[in-house]
Amino acid sequence: MNRVIARTPIMGLVIVGMIAVTGGGRPLAANPCAAKNPCAAEASAMKDPVAEAAFKEYRTWKKVNTEPVLSASHGNRYVITYLNKVAEPSGLQGNFPFSKGAVLAKESFEAKDAKPGPHGPLFIMEKRGEGYDRAHENWHYAVVNPNGAVSLSGSGHERSPTQFCSACHAMAKANDYVFGNGTIMRVKPTTMRAPASNPNAPKK
Repeated sequence: MNRVIARTPIMGLVIVGMIAVTGGGRPLAANPCAAKNPCAAEASAMKDPVAEAAFKEYRTWKKVNTEPVLSASHGNRYVITYLNKVAEPSGLQGNFPFSKGAVLAKESFEAKDAKPGPHGPLFIMEKRGEGYDRAHENWHYAVVNPNGAVSLSGSGHERSPTQFCSACHAMAKANDYVFGNGTIMRVKPTTMRAPASNPNAPKK
């Protein structure tokens, strides 16, 4: 799960970095993975049993980073990605799509002196069953604050609080919405548009 969000907590999952891509004659649309995003604002706690369980268990899962990666789309935080058992076959062997029940957890750290500092939010991607969100490959996204409270939870639907997450991960559609830069996952190289202001960012 690799790219990235601004100020306080984002998205999910899984997955990182920003590369400028030339536009093919038409101006590029606003980048949904820009540093400023809806996940930057504090949100009231909500229930998400899978995300809550992942917060307690993810360090026992398969760690796929050799070292932390600076992720612009996750608030310029350093991130490390973990895969649960269901996610391992696709993530490690590149056999897409991911199976129902696959969960990717992206541990984040606030940048301090150009290196990982205090813990930031945990970004979750969960593959749900057919029909959950067919237009966005049935991925569910969640953000868990360092204290264990779920601050964002939802799908890629337009009115979902995590629509931003899905819009960003759609750039990695070739890998079933999962980025893998800086990890040992077998994913196809995926480029992203240059940073731009996010129209969904909170108004100052």
